[in-house]
Amino acid sequence: MPSREGPPLPGRSSPVSKKQRVSSTDDSIFPYPVLPADCVTNDQDGYLPVGSLHELRHLIPVPTTDSVEWGDKAAAAKRASIEPKVTDTNQRLLRTHHPSLSQLDSVYLVEESEHKWIWVVSPGFDETRSIGAYAGGLEIHLKPTGLMERTTTMWPKYQSDPIPAILNPRKFLSRHHLHLLREMFPTSLGARVFISGFIVILFKSRADMENSWLQDGPASTFGTLRLRYDILEDTPTRTMVSKGAAIAARPDCVEAYAALGLKIRFPGGQEAITVPTHAFITLRYIRSAPLLRIADWYGHIKMKLARYSPIKSGLSMRAIGSARRHPMGNSPLGQQVFLAGNSKQIGTISFTYDPISARPLRFPTGFVHDLSLITNSQELPEVTSPDRTPCVVGWGSYTDLLDGKPVFVTGLNIPTGNTIVRSGSGISREAQAALTEGSQYLWDREVLSQNVSILWRTENDEDPLGGLSGSALCLGQLQDKTCLAVCFQNFESPLYSRELLKDDHRGAPQYADRVRIKGGFLLPPEVRATQILCNPSETPTASGTYPSRSNPTAGLRRSYSSTR
Repeated sequence: MPSREGPPLPGRSSPVSKKQRVSSTDDSIFPYPVLPADCVTNDQDGYLPVGSLHELRHLIPVPTTDSVEWGDKAAAAKRASIEPKVTDTNQRLLRTHHPSLSQLDSVYLVEESEHKWIWVVSPGFDETRSIGAYAGGLEIHLKPTGLMERTTTMWPKYQSDPIPAILNPRKFLSRHHLHLLREMFPTSLGARVFISGFIVILFKSRADMENSWLQDGPASTFGTLRLRYDILEDTPTRTMVSKGAAIAARPDCVEAYAALGLKIRFPGGQEAITVPTHAFITLRYIRSAPLLRIADWYGHIKMKLARYSPIKSGLSMRAIGSARRHPMGNSPLGQQVFLAGNSKQIGTISFTYDPISARPLRFPTGFVHDLSLITNSQELPEVTSPDRTPCVVGWGSYTDLLDGKPVFVTGLNIPTGNTIVRSGSGISREAQAALTEGSQYLWDREVLSQNVSILWRTENDEDPLGGLSGSALCLGQLQDKTCLAVCFQNFESPLYSRELLKDDHRGAPQYADRVRIKGGFLLPPEVRATQILCNPSETPTASGTYPSRSNPTAGLRRSYSSTR
């Protein structure tokens, strides 16, 4: 295990002043995570000969049909839900009757590679219905929408595609690709890559976006992936930390908490429990609009009043940590962590993988991994899988995750006998099935930091509920006996920003009513090299294990071939 004094992050322990800034044109300045070569996109894999046209993925619209071949509406919906394969003859029937496709305005079929197809859907701005992960054995992926140039503006420049290759959105962008994006859009904050074949360039404000277009010009593609533009709205899945906060009575009135992650053992024998850093420090946000501040104040007052509600005992509890003591400064180190709704001390945060700053840390661009470790000089409590969920037995592959293997999100339990049921932030009951949607890359030019995240969405989005940051994203299915962890949930973001909704001349809906994606930062290599200590749930699951058994869902993802 690393030393307790801080993570080995040279040159990023304190902010760099404006006078000390180094030119950010060198791509080696921004840190890039250690990743296996097979999960990083390579220009040579999709190289296009000189002079050839950059071919975009074809979005093939699938219209609805009036056919009654599958019976009445109810019978057709049941048939569509169990149809194992998409064909030329049933694609319109599936689009019309499948619960995840029938109510959407825009549905497409896209050929990712030879004989491999996916559904691509464009949810409405006011879409509130849940969208499943599969239809007819094919994955359902989101099509993002971005801000457009104003009709009265003519931009003096236009940027051509700098990548003579077809980039694979199921792999991470390379260090060089990120450097090119920063060069093309100097005022940008980051980018999201969607498996559906889109890259969304993220900015702090519309003014920054238009300034980038004015100085350097917009672009329509990058590595033949379609470009879109939007405003960053990532928010941590937690409530604001209150200094000296006591342990609250219920999850919805806890002032400072986070879902505890996994218990791990380092090669040297030291044990720790993971927790998100952002839950134990003061943050500053990319955007701080007055309406957002009012919403924060309202939520804070609501939680203050709710803490007087009595504790209910004898229920099943998700392990939620709360800081009982807040040291001087803005560091998570040294903070004691207790169970919410229980006075049991878990331990003390003794190590963090994120920068330590006297000022509030900017979220999410100022973080590297959003990960800290809880240790205890005595003994850490046991961590257990929730009832009827797989036991986490190891670390999963990023390649398997991005390739579309089944995944789910789950919290972990600590046996106490006095527990509380929780749901929200995309987690309901014991766990929630999910689907990987792509990757995210954020950078901060002031402190020359950069982070990489995985994006996913859950099949059933509950109302947002802070405090579930730290829950694990796992490879496997809910009926498996074992599974593999990949990362932890750190933030969530609406698919459409408030600025985009304003551009569409409509008011922003309630946050809970917007289609959302979840995200988790990539983990340090030394953490992924640890042994996971997780006890199986008391209620047994099925006999299957991941990844040694053949997953039924993978079998349903049969390729769709077309004679077009």
